[in-house]
Amino acid sequence: MPSFKLLRNEALRSTLSPLTKGKASGLIRPTIAAIYITSFCNSRCNMCDFWKNDHDPNELTSEQWGVVFSRLRAFGVDYVGVNASGEMFTRPDAIEILGHIRDLGMQFGLNSNGTLFTRRRSQRLAKLKPRSITIGLDGVGDESYMITRGLKRGFSKVSRNIDYLQDAGISNISIGSVLMRENIDDWVALAEFALEKKLEGIRFTAYHDSYFNPESAPVGSQYFDEEFLSRVECEISRLLEVKRRTGIVKNSEAYLRKIGDYYRNQRSFFPAPCLQGSNRIEIDTYGNVNLCSFLTESLGNLLEKDMEEIWKSIEHQKARDAAFHGKCPRCFLSCYWEENLRLSREDFFPTLPTSIQRSMRLLGSGR
Repeated sequence: MPSFKLLRNEALRSTLSPLTKGKASGLIRPTIAAIYITSFCNSRCNMCDFWKNDHDPNELTSEQWGVVFSRLRAFGVDYVGVNASGEMFTRPDAIEILGHIRDLGMQFGLNSNGTLFTRRRSQRLAKLKPRSITIGLDGVGDESYMITRGLKRGFSKVSRNIDYLQDAGISNISIGSVLMRENIDDWVALAEFALEKKLEGIRFTAYHDSYFNPESAPVGSQYFDEEFLSRVECEISRLLEVKRRTGIVKNSEAYLRKIGDYYRNQRSFFPAPCLQGSNRIEIDTYGNVNLCSFLTESLGNLLEKDMEEIWKSIEHQKARDAAFHGKCPRCFLSCYWEENLRLSREDFFPTLPTSIQRSMRLLGSGR
């Protein structure tokens, strides 16, 4: 079960942030952290450049991650979201790293592309009792998977591996998907696949040039073509209908309805204060605390400093303030913006059903 501190702090944040236009969030300690354990990937996704990275020998070892987790625990973190700027299970010691989190009495969820789960690995993972597993998937069928993620028979493999996870007793599995031009015909099909596989749900995120392809020339102009935006509006309406009918789509309606507005003006769209940095801690593959996937300047390294010192530092406070006022690339990734909308005054009530679902997941009370 979640700790009292996690539930208390998240309840305070959910209550006070909308009342203070987000200002109170910076006064409440984060009890959730997101970590990135590798930048290496086995996929060849067309929406990102992550897979072009080589293995980096300077990434933290399993033992060093143990030190990081100890310092997060001492600060009061109770839940760790384990991610990668690539695929976490390309690391042979990924299960060992997750074990350090459990040994400290913390809970964890993880994000994976789902291609490397074997029956044995699924059984080992089940023993660690992950709170959630999110599988990245952007198309239904092997042909669509090849177009979006560049692996032959990738969809068949992921579907089979989801079965392995479920057979091992893991039921809290979701899909994460990017809303792209290349997969717009599959948006509803992805939701229907999640329903067919009896998954916990699916959450979509907007495509963003400077996150997925930071070194490439921007192609965002393709996303404010009026013909494309008309299709976006149509497919979002279909997703909302599926959401209302089945509950399988876990985005808030407020987030999905703003996707078209974001695509029209990616560089300046900023519907609410960004609370990233205040509501969770983010750590890169080297143990550096940074604000988010866009503001990657190190605010301190957890092999060298305690989280308490980093949290109270002028650098961290300035970074939180910059994000709050939109002095950043102004993304609309759902991993950040669902929280920002949920904690904003204007969208508190429109996102309330999603907030209740989130609370139930923290409590371990099913869907």
